[in-house]
Amino acid sequence: MVTEILLYFALLYFLEKWQIQEILFILNKLPFTCSVLLIIVCLLINHLARHTFATTVTLAKGVPIETVSKMLGHTNIRTTQIYARITDSKISNDMQELAGKLQGIEKMFRI
Repeated sequence: MVTEILLYFALLYFLEKWQIQEILFILNKLPFTCSVLLIIVCLLINHLARHTFATTVTLAKGVPIETVSKMLGHTNIRTTQIYARITDSKISNDMQELAGKLQGIEKMFRI
């Protein structure tokens, strides 16, 4: 009976220590996890900002892709093409501009 009580208290002691260690491990792990998540969010925001700049701010306003490539610091235009997406409004504007140029050429040949 005496040994069973000692074993019981020993078991409770080790379980309590184990729980404290587990809680400390979780508390120490939490700031690290939050830091990693913050870094991932910052990288994602940077990536999305580059896409927005390349697509909405520059290409949609008529800036050539070569210029956008230099603005983003790329040495290869293929890298810029990853960030730059052609929007439907850009295609529509380019087609209207082309139609205007073709009408100008058509008028020159009618005379």
